[in-house]
Amino acid sequence: MIEAAGLGLRTRQGWVYRDVDLAVPEGSLVAVAGPAGSGRTMLLLTLAGRARPSTGELRVGDAVSRADIRARVAVARATGAVELDPDLTVGDGRREAGLLHRGADPGWAADLVGLDVDGTTLIGDLAPDDAALFAVALAVSARPAAVVLDDVDAHATPDQQRRIWTALGSLAESGMTVVASTIDAGLAEGAHVYELGRDSSAAV
Repeated sequence: MIEAAGLGLRTRQGWVYRDVDLAVPEGSLVAVAGPAGSGRTMLLLTLAGRARPSTGELRVGDAVSRADIRARVAVARATGAVELDPDLTVGDGRREAGLLHRGADPGWAADLVGLDVDGTTLIGDLAPDDAALFAVALAVSARPAAVVLDDVDAHATPDQQRRIWTALGSLAESGMTVVASTIDAGLAEGAHVYELGRDSSAAV
């Protein structure tokens, strides 16, 4: 589903990540693990067609152009780049998803990831696990081929992280390809792990 060969991103400050080789089958759950500064966020944005790599090749299904890849891969959260407005309510978020994505069904997506939150709740007041899963539910409400979620471990307790990974696993079992990032993938049960910044070449 997602194939990357020699993928790298370089800025004036140097390499953000480099020499990334991935082979992700359809319906897989992949945990991209690495320390702060290893390029996890930018790699996810690249896999979703939002960032242009400096080197290498990327294919998602039969898509190779960034525009076509963007149409297939949804971004639930990319820290500092794609995040939900904390001042909106859950209901506002659902309505926005319906306006942005034709045929979106946030209710179906919420059921799939086991999420039940009140529509009047401010997004900024959600618990870390509910916030992550709400972002995922909105992102997959239009049934993309794949979805990426950054920083599963952000502000989340171990139990909350386990809940997120379990929900992402259920999403993958439904046939969607899921790539999520974390500092330590020790709690990512059932996920294929790619160690960014420690192992620069792996098939998952």
